[in-house]
Amino acid sequence: MCGIAGLFRPAGLPREAGATAAHMTRLLAHRGPDDEGVEALSGPQGTWAVTGARRLAILDLEQGHQPMTDASGRVMVALNGEIYNHRRLRQELSGAGIPFRGHSDTEVVANLVATCGLRPALERLRGMFAVAVLDRADQSLSLARDRMGQKPLYYATLSDGTVAWGSELRALMAVPGIGRKPDVAALRALLLWEYLPTPHTPWLGIHKLEAGTSRIFSGGEPRVDRFWTPPLPQPGQGGSRKRWARSLRGALEVAVQQRLVEADVEVGVLLSGGLDSTTVAALAQARRSRPLRSFSIAVGAEGFDEGPWARKAAAAIGTEHRQARLESGDLPRLLDAISAHMDEPLADSSLVATWRLMELVQEAGITCVLSGDGADESFGGYPTLMAHRLAGPLGPFAPALARIAGRLPTRHGGVTRDYMARRFVDGLGHPWAHRHQRWMGAWLPEELLPDPEADATLWAGVDAHAQACAGTDVASRALYLDQRLYLGDGVLVKVDRASMAHGVEVRSPFLDHHIVELAADIPIGHKLRRGLGKAILRDAVADVVPAEILNRPKKGFGTPVGPWLRGPCQHLLKALPEALADLVPPLRLRQVMAEHQDGRADHRRRLWSALVLARWRERHG
Repeated sequence: MCGIAGLFRPAGLPREAGATAAHMTRLLAHRGPDDEGVEALSGPQGTWAVTGARRLAILDLEQGHQPMTDASGRVMVALNGEIYNHRRLRQELSGAGIPFRGHSDTEVVANLVATCGLRPALERLRGMFAVAVLDRADQSLSLARDRMGQKPLYYATLSDGTVAWGSELRALMAVPGIGRKPDVAALRALLLWEYLPTPHTPWLGIHKLEAGTSRIFSGGEPRVDRFWTPPLPQPGQGGSRKRWARSLRGALEVAVQQRLVEADVEVGVLLSGGLDSTTVAALAQARRSRPLRSFSIAVGAEGFDEGPWARKAAAAIGTEHRQARLESGDLPRLLDAISAHMDEPLADSSLVATWRLMELVQEAGITCVLSGDGADESFGGYPTLMAHRLAGPLGPFAPALARIAGRLPTRHGGVTRDYMARRFVDGLGHPWAHRHQRWMGAWLPEELLPDPEADATLWAGVDAHAQACAGTDVASRALYLDQRLYLGDGVLVKVDRASMAHGVEVRSPFLDHHIVELAADIPIGHKLRRGLGKAILRDAVADVVPAEILNRPKKGFGTPVGPWLRGPCQHLLKALPEALADLVPPLRLRQVMAEHQDGRADHRRRLWSALVLARWRERHG
C-alpha cells in the first residue's frame, strides 16, 4: 500500500519541479512509512514528468521499490494498492519472454501496460488501486482508479498546463499555483449527505478521479475512458436460491483466499460481530492452521456496544481477539487527531470508532487486515431499501404521518425507531433518488441558506446516477445509488484515511469486482426476504457463521456522538452557529443545538456534520 504523487507537463516542467514532487511525496509518508522513491523523466525539452511513491511494504518486501518501470524502461508506474492476481499475470508475461527483476505487483502492472496497452491492462487487474502511468514513447500521463474506488486519487490542471496528482489533497495543496477557493457545493454536500461526492473536493479546480475510469493527458485536452461499467442490480426473484447461494459462497472463498495469500506479512481481521465481518473472519480462519488475530471496539454507551458480539464471534471462530474501549472521554482527543489529519472533511461519525480501531491494530504491530466492507451495498443491508417500497403508497398521507412521528418519544440509544420514523417522513413526496439522499443524510436542503446554483449541481449528480439505473424496481435502484455514492465517497474514504493514517492496509473481499458483478446478477428478491436484508448472504454462509450472529438484525458500526454531545462533550459545540453562518441560518442551528441538548429531538447527524465542517475550516479552510 502506498501514497503516490507527481507533476506532468509535456512542454517541460520548471527547474524546481523535482523538489516540489519530492515534498508532495513526503507529505504522504503516513501512507507508506517503509520506503520512498521519486523519479524524473526527461526529453528534448527537459524534464516533463516527476513521479513519487511512499511505500507500505506488504508484498516483495526487499525488491518492491517504487516507482517502477517495465523491462524495456519505456513505461513507469507508481501504484497505490494491491493487485491480487499479479502472480498469474506474471506467469503469462514471463511465458511470453518478458523478464522480471522481483515479485512486485507494480512491476507486473508496468509490463502489462507496456505489452497490451492501458485499457486492456486495467481490465485484467483484480484488486484495489490508484495508478499513475508515464509512457516515454508519447510523453503521456495516465491516471486510473480501481472499479469500486477503494484507493483515492486527486488531480488538478494548473494555469500553465501542468497536471498535478496525489493520493491525498495535502500533496496537491503543496504545489505552487494551486488555488484555495472553496467549492461551496461540496461543503453543502457535507452538511446534506456527510461526504463530498465525486468529482467534488473542498477546493475548486481540484478533482477526484471517478472510480473505474482512466484519464489520459498528452498535451491537449485530456481523454477520459471508462474501463468498467457498474452493473445494475436485477429485479424479481429468478433462479434457484440454493444455486445463487453456492455461487456466492464459492466467489467469497476465492476472494478471501486471494487477500490472505497475496501478502508477505501477517494478515489480521476486523471483527465487529456483525454478519459481514464475521463471514470474512470465519472464511479466513478456515484457511489458517493457527488463530488469526482479530480486532474490535467496545463502545461505552447503551445501544452502541458490539463488543460482546465480537467476543462471541471470535470465540466461535477461533481467532485470537483483541478489543479496545471507546468512551466519551476519548472523543475530544480523537476529534482533534481526525480534524488535523483529514484534509477532505468526512462527517460519518463512525470514523471516530474506526480511527480508534486502527490505533489498536497499529499497536498490535499488524499492517494488513481483512474487513467486511461492501456487503451492505451489494446485498441489501440497509432498512431504506424496504422503506422505499412503502414510501410510494404512503406519500399522500405524509402530513398525518408527520404528526404521528412528531409525537413519538425521542430516544438516543443507537439508530432508534422514532429516529427512523421521523427520517422516513422527511423523504415522503420527493422523487425516489432525492428521497433516498434525504434519508441517508444529515441536514435537509430547506434548512440551509439558499444557494440554487450549488444545489442544482449536487442534485444533477444524484439524478445522473438515478437515470443510469432507471427501469428496475425501486429497491434495486436504491442499492445502486448506495454503491455509487455512500459506499464510494463515504465508507471507503473513511476506511482508507483511518487505516492509512496508521500505516495499515485494509482488504475487503466483498469489494472484489467479481463479487459485485455476481451480486448484481442475483435478483433483489433473494436479497430482501421477509423484511430481512442480505438473505442470500445468510444462506451462503449459514454453516460457518454462528446462528445467533447469522440472524442478528442490522446494527452498524457506530459512535455515540448523539448522547455524548448531549452530555460530557457538549462543550465541543461552542461557537458553531457563528462558524457556519454562511451555510446554516444561525437561528436554526441554535434551535437544533437546544432541542438536542434538552432531549426534545435527536439531531446527532446535523450537529456532527456541522462540527466536522467547522473543525475542518479551522484547520484547513
